[in-house]
Amino acid sequence: MSLAKLSSAFLRRGGASSLLPLFHRQRLDGLLFFSSATTGAASEGDYSFLRPHFMVAYLINSCGFSSAGASKATKFLAHLKSTERPDAFLGFMRNRGFDDAGLRKIVSFDPKFLCCDDADKLLAPRFRFFQELGFSGTDLTRLFLSNPDILRINLHRSIQPRLEFWTALLGSKEHLLKVLKISAWFLSTSIEKIIMPNLSLLRECGISDQRTALVLRKSPFLILRSPQKLRALMERVDGMGVPRSSGMFLWALWAISLLSEAKFNAKRRLLMSLGWSEVEFSAAFCKVPLFMTNSEKMLSTKMAFLVKEVGYGPSDVAFCPKLLMYSLERRLKPRHRVMQMLEASGFPSGKCKFSTLMNRSDEGFMDKFVIPHKEKVPGLLEMYTAACGKKGAM
Repeated sequence: MSLAKLSSAFLRRGGASSLLPLFHRQRLDGLLFFSSATTGAASEGDYSFLRPHFMVAYLINSCGFSSAGASKATKFLAHLKSTERPDAFLGFMRNRGFDDAGLRKIVSFDPKFLCCDDADKLLAPRFRFFQELGFSGTDLTRLFLSNPDILRINLHRSIQPRLEFWTALLGSKEHLLKVLKISAWFLSTSIEKIIMPNLSLLRECGISDQRTALVLRKSPFLILRSPQKLRALMERVDGMGVPRSSGMFLWALWAISLLSEAKFNAKRRLLMSLGWSEVEFSAAFCKVPLFMTNSEKMLSTKMAFLVKEVGYGPSDVAFCPKLLMYSLERRLKPRHRVMQMLEASGFPSGKCKFSTLMNRSDEGFMDKFVIPHKEKVPGLLEMYTAACGKKGAM
């Protein structure tokens, strides 16, 4: 099915069932990836008890395995009679930029890679495929290291249709490449058993695939878990009082998916110890759930700055939880310092509401409060640009 037809079919509500036959997971089985001639360790007679020791030494010397790691991997390699195939596989991978650490990761993931019948014939096509997709150099090695499973999944029957599906879901090839650079594990996830049921769960909450894609472009992990686990996360969000009809439900779901229940509760207790009430915490989470993705240390640091330096009360911060989403060093502190300098110089703009100032875009803040006063307030522009960095405040 062409990409255009697939995208069209996928984006039509209720069209999922027509796609399911495309996504049955196929692996390179013994007939394709490993020659049957290398199986049957029992037929090797007296050699069989020597093979683990032979391969342990090989793995230690060839790519720096520890004795324990080599012994564990060798359990799957006792049938090998020589290093011919392991040498060919490791040589193939080294020629494509994999160092010893990378090779250890791949071999540990599946030691049977070392039994590959013809590494160049079987693996070179998938390297070319991802190069043509837009990966090269270290990006290509990182791709395979992020998910060694894609070295063995069938290229034409699994990887290609899954890439087409995800391209349609994410909205473009550019978005696909960005997500692949975050993690390639979604290429190992069953479309029909995991992804489609999870999308259906989200649709039941009124969340369109297009809105879901906004989260997935940042991280695909939300819908890579089992439908049972996603349903449990949704129930946790329900328990926080975020209505499923709310535009924040999806973001609350993502925020909670990033935190274990223990870590979430630890952050809640921290904020309450800093002056928030239970009601204020719940209201803040319903407004801006992603503030909970801050570390406990950063939550404490930002709260201390807002209370001690800006003069906000804990309840003021709870009422404007978006303040906790901004960079302390590149937005909160520099802008606060600008307003202090303007106020000290007698400009009325220095008395503007702090939360309003923080919500302005970088360009808007610069044009309104920095550029007009750069001549009359010495060091204002230099301080602000230095603090924000070349990329501007976040």
